[in-house]
Amino acid sequence: MTQTRLHTENEIDNAIYAVLCAAFCEDDEEELRRVVRLRLPEEPTPGQIVDAICAELRWRGRLFFEEQRRAVHVLSAFLDLPVSEREDVSLMAVV
Repeated sequence: MTQTRLHTENEIDNAIYAVLCAAFCEDDEEELRRVVRLRLPEEPTPGQIVDAICAELRWRGRLFFEEQRRAVHVLSAFLDLPVSEREDVSLMAVV
């Protein structure tokens, strides 16, 4: 997982959304996703995504150990998807 880099904006946004929804039950906060994205480099690794989400939730007082552990499993499952599904198919709900 540490060698993988996420390249497109949609792939990165989908990874952030997958972790926030499945591991942290934070499905409704577009502002939270934007702030997490600001913490990341241009082509983040999955570990950097989990770290950025955890750092932001910790800062907001909303991080718990069990959720952090689940986040790694969720992101691993996301990375098991074919690249075309990670970058071209939006996982986010249509507003």
